[in-house]
Amino acid sequence: MEDKLRIGIVFILASIILLAGCTKTPIKNPEENKGENKDEYKDEHKEEDKNLVNPDLDVQIIKTGSIYRNVQTKPTSGWFNSGQDADITLNWFGFNNSGGPLCFYHPMGIASDGKHLLLADTCNNRILIWNTLPTSNSPPDIVLGQKDFNSNTPGTSQYKLRWPVDVATDGEKIVVADTYNNRILIWNSFPTENGKPADLVLGQRDFEHSKSTPDEDSINWPWAVWTNGEKLIVANTRCGNIMIWNSFPTVNNQPPDVILTNDDFGTPRNIESDGETYLIIGDHNAKGTGRGGNFIWNTFPDSNIDYDTYIGGEVLWCSEVIDDDLYGIIPGCIVVIPDFKQLKGNVDLQELIDNHIAKVFHNISYEAGDGSGMIYVKDGSDEISYLSLYNGGRIVGYFGKPEDREPDFIIGSDSNTNPLTEEYYFMDNPVPIVYNDTLVALDGFTKRIEVWKDLPDENGATPDIVYKLNFEPLSAAVHNNKFYVIGRGGTQGGFAVWKWNDLVEGKKPEVIIGGKLGNIDIHEGNGIAFDDRYAYITANGKLYIWEQTFNWNNPPVKEIELEQGITKIMSNGEKLAAVYTGYINTVILIDIDSLMSDKPKFFELLSSYEDPNSIHFNLPENIFIDDNHLFVADTCFNRVLIWNEIPTSGDDQPDIVIGQNSFENDLPPKFTRDGLFWPAGVWFDGSYLWVGEYKFSHRILRYSIK
Repeated sequence: MEDKLRIGIVFILASIILLAGCTKTPIKNPEENKGENKDEYKDEHKEEDKNLVNPDLDVQIIKTGSIYRNVQTKPTSGWFNSGQDADITLNWFGFNNSGGPLCFYHPMGIASDGKHLLLADTCNNRILIWNTLPTSNSPPDIVLGQKDFNSNTPGTSQYKLRWPVDVATDGEKIVVADTYNNRILIWNSFPTENGKPADLVLGQRDFEHSKSTPDEDSINWPWAVWTNGEKLIVANTRCGNIMIWNSFPTVNNQPPDVILTNDDFGTPRNIESDGETYLIIGDHNAKGTGRGGNFIWNTFPDSNIDYDTYIGGEVLWCSEVIDDDLYGIIPGCIVVIPDFKQLKGNVDLQELIDNHIAKVFHNISYEAGDGSGMIYVKDGSDEISYLSLYNGGRIVGYFGKPEDREPDFIIGSDSNTNPLTEEYYFMDNPVPIVYNDTLVALDGFTKRIEVWKDLPDENGATPDIVYKLNFEPLSAAVHNNKFYVIGRGGTQGGFAVWKWNDLVEGKKPEVIIGGKLGNIDIHEGNGIAFDDRYAYITANGKLYIWEQTFNWNNPPVKEIELEQGITKIMSNGEKLAAVYTGYINTVILIDIDSLMSDKPKFFELLSSYEDPNSIHFNLPENIFIDDNHLFVADTCFNRVLIWNEIPTSGDDQPDIVIGQNSFENDLPPKFTRDGLFWPAGVWFDGSYLWVGEYKFSHRILRYSIK
């Protein structure tokens, strides 16, 4: 089971990374610094280096005027305890705080019976219900999964949800894919009050026996549900199959009547059907390619029969059939395939677009990412289409079918922008760094660097400065009072250098370049680190090394390519800690004294994957190392592991776990004060541990030594 989990999440992350490279036109802001002070760079480098300030990679700067309580006295003694609470959270409003009824935290599935509208407000762990179809920014009437509209804690009870991805209804029954609880919840009658408990559960025998790790033949990470009140369909995503109940379930854990299996299935995510003449399954990793695809049955399958048509190349997120035309979302646009039932055999989506068979609407940018929702409602002559934008923090609506134009109304925002990123300056994938009591966070997804001049000491503090870049900043390091950033994006990637004081004061970088660093291709730049001997950069899975003093115009003195790729790195002068990526992501420690040899010496941490009871990693994303300690963001096991001393062998075990209460592998994520949800950035400043979460939750959490 753990091998399947690991492989599935490798595919998921690969697709996430592809989506993160989509572009977005920067939002104009009257406070942006429009200065063109590009040629003020002076350094030990050559005069012609001024030409490296690439105008195509220019930086926009916003000074927010933020006021927040900052740290007055830092703790100076003590250490961390396993499972301890965080002190504060940034990049969100606070603990157990949803932001209110009209604050959508990665909205996903959306449903309607023609009278009500239902939304899976996924990261807020709730289902929102409008009793009448909204056509303006009006609040919902009912919430499920929470007792009120202001709370958002997850749970496993009959009343609670943990990261619900999808919702379906026939107007009487409501079905919810309670994804990270590995179950399906059913309400047999339409709720009329907040927090109404579910009536039935599938995937566990009753409400008292939840499973954090389900059996292989059970429901595991379900991403989609569909019902017409008579039939029920579930996308059993991690198990790679489709479950069908031909008669609606009436008892807990009722087994399905049909399970669709196919060697071409990967991680099925979407369901569209009329219950009679067709079934469409969108699959994020179809045919083992790590790419999306869509399986179509031209009659509703009443047994485990093969599909009739396959549309490959991209998964059509939130597919919706409107008047025999198939609508769906791919990165950056809506696709419409007219009369889709006429397609036969294997079809490539890009060929349909190139041959003008499929139409493309480019009006949603990158904001409709994995798991966005779409529903079309027709009541007599009235037609309304709703799209929930997973990366947009809002619902957009059209009177009629979705079209290539601005929406007619918006729910969750006062304008057609994401209020979380544009009003509150929340980031998507924050990577924290602290230097001189200043907090800096990178976000590759929104292409931002945000700066808190003083260490914040309250929840939800807005940064003082926001830098908007034209590449994805993924890693940064401070050396000799300079701030270095590297990242990827488009065909160039990016590399930037600020004097530290300039960064803190909201000035432009001295250097910003793309394409090549010396003779190194950095369009896939990923990691950067320094010590007194060397400068290190990772790009395209390789490690490049320069001797100090670092001059980026010169070629590196050493290029290292190991059996697997290297991404994030950090040096303490003796060991270079690195995230080691491949079939199984892990962490290695490289002996810096051996770097110039033909075979650098290194060892891999926690490599006993064959023993399911041993502590091991699941796609760690980042590390921090100093003279005495090692911290690893063990992303998909939802924890940070801490070694109180630098490991000397791969068998050395971690001493402390943050984000979970034990070292048990594969515990579920927790969007709570004592929990973590996919941590992917980690930094220790001597007093505080700062942790940034990734993709499915985006908090920056601060933990104090005790």
